[in-house]
Amino acid sequence: MATPVVAPTVAAGSGSSVEKIRGARSAGWATVAGKRLGMGAEDPMRRYADPFEALHAGLTVELIQTPRGDLETCGPQEKAADVLDRNKAGNGARGETYDYLPVVDSNEIVGLFRTTCRDKNPPTEGQIVETLMDPLSPRNLIGSDGTILDFLREVDDKPYRLVVSGNGISGLVTWSDLQKLPVRTALFGLITGLELEMTHAIRRSYPQADDWLRYLPHRAKKRVKSLISKAAKNDSAVDSLLFTMFWDKASILRGVDCPGSWARSEHEEEFKTIRQLRNAVAHARDYVASREDVRQLQGTIHSLLSLRDKVAAWPPGDGNEMGA
Repeated sequence: MATPVVAPTVAAGSGSSVEKIRGARSAGWATVAGKRLGMGAEDPMRRYADPFEALHAGLTVELIQTPRGDLETCGPQEKAADVLDRNKAGNGARGETYDYLPVVDSNEIVGLFRTTCRDKNPPTEGQIVETLMDPLSPRNLIGSDGTILDFLREVDDKPYRLVVSGNGISGLVTWSDLQKLPVRTALFGLITGLELEMTHAIRRSYPQADDWLRYLPHRAKKRVKSLISKAAKNDSAVDSLLFTMFWDKASILRGVDCPGSWARSEHEEEFKTIRQLRNAVAHARDYVASREDVRQLQGTIHSLLSLRDKVAAWPPGDGNEMGA
């Protein structure tokens, strides 16, 4: 079970935003509960019985966060224009610019300031950070044991999250962290998990290679048959399905002609997008260079999880139709 994530509840009344946040913190933290891999409040030991869930449970946002001590920050009373100029200049010795800067008051993070406001809603002369910052809320917090998958599933809707450990904030994760190795590991795990489910589904329905080879396009069929023949000459007892690629398996599942199948290729675009992501991850290419890429990535994550559930229900029947 995830460690409770806590956030201040800002009460109405007089005083600045910072004062309200402080008052809320002293009154206690509100628990933020998020579903992890659809497990809800199950016994934590149960999830580790599933290797897929165990893998993702070990890939936490702590692995990709920028630690609190390394964060560039600003103060609530600073002029927003000055902070934006400083960020544009590269934040001094670091020489880096950031989309989000934690707002710190008396050594406590009280909110986040979006430096992208210069483009969409530039501050007026003399306007201070406090009036433009996003105050702490459950929306911009995530527990330190929250998974990278948790973050990925909502990354377009919540592109930045402060990481909470115990009763304090330990770091920050943003969409710019999505190129890091632990994220690539999580993504490849998702894609490989789907491909393994596809393999199991085909094997359950078609024990013999001839049963599924007919659904492959001509060139793919020729390639796979050649590999099977070479293996046979070398006396290699290898499951023929292991010679197929991701797209081959997708072709088999799309081509099967029976009730509830993926006939008419209703999932073809999803498979194409997943294959593109797979290739980018496998070959260390960029896959999130813009916010539009982030939006597409979140959609692909949802497609991966949905397709994995559907493939696990294959073969269709008893109401478990692939296109349902």
